[in-house]
Amino acid sequence: MYLNATAFHRSYLEMEKKLKVYVYKEGEPPVYHFGPCKHTYAIEGYFIQAMEVSKFRTQDPNKAHVYFLPLSITMLIQFIYVADSHEWGLMKNTAMDYVNVISQKYPYWNRSLGADHFMLACHDW
Repeated sequence: MYLNATAFHRSYLEMEKKLKVYVYKEGEPPVYHFGPCKHTYAIEGYFIQAMEVSKFRTQDPNKAHVYFLPLSITMLIQFIYVADSHEWGLMKNTAMDYVNVISQKYPYWNRSLGADHFMLACHDW
């Protein structure tokens, strides 16, 4: 099916009016709600910061279409990973613990098994 530019533009404008993203409040910086903005993986930090103040953000999780997990992989590497250990277990456990907290505290993860949740990881970790 062909979608012309005008229809796409109208659809995009409608999305801008309606899309709502809930950013989970759990977690403390620097691993959560923060990401560095000065190196190769800066897009992760810029995105996390932008989501904190986005016009798409809702404070009411019942109004959200999607849910953002503000976990910084860059900061996980910096604060959790043991350099040169090649051991990912601590990082995996940190991420799993975060999801467990979210899934036990809120009904939103469980109603979709996380299908409407997202996080950002812009690198090879």
